[in-house]
Amino acid sequence: MSQPTSSRQDEFAKQFIANQGRLYGFIATMLPHRDDAEEVLQRTSLVLWQKWDSYESTRPFLPWARGIAHHEIRNLLRRSERRNVHLSEPIVEMLAAEFDDEGAAERTEALSACLEQLKPKQRHLLEQCYLGPHGINAVAEAMNSTAAAVYMRLHRMRKILVECINRRMAQGLAQ
Repeated sequence: MSQPTSSRQDEFAKQFIANQGRLYGFIATMLPHRDDAEEVLQRTSLVLWQKWDSYESTRPFLPWARGIAHHEIRNLLRRSERRNVHLSEPIVEMLAAEFDDEGAAERTEALSACLEQLKPKQRHLLEQCYLGPHGINAVAEAMNSTAAAVYMRLHRMRKILVECINRRMAQGLAQ
């Protein structure tokens, strides 16, 4: 016999509260702008609460919630006017497929170490494009460059970072 509705809802609420920070971490990994990450967290939370009765409590909560968040991230990318400052959808798909709690801390440490290896100009460009308030076009204009050239630089840096992270993870040298 299944649990009474109020008991199931209480358990769902506990799981939601316990995992909200980790869910936000997953979302923030995919979206460079805090506003976007917070918007997706709100949308994901709404969907989770709308579907709480379909959650099967014998299965882990976080992977289920991540699946819904992943869907909301993809929706944001499709409708976003600022698409030029997001990771591409294939990259988001790859990150979502490989994201797990076990390796998240190690990957974060590896990313930090790899960012330190970039030249100061490269780090500055990443910060301007992904953390700054302006879009790629404004950054390109400030650099007396084209948006296409900035995109190409970012693509190269992402490739360098992915290779560095993979190398560190394979060697177990996340520090």
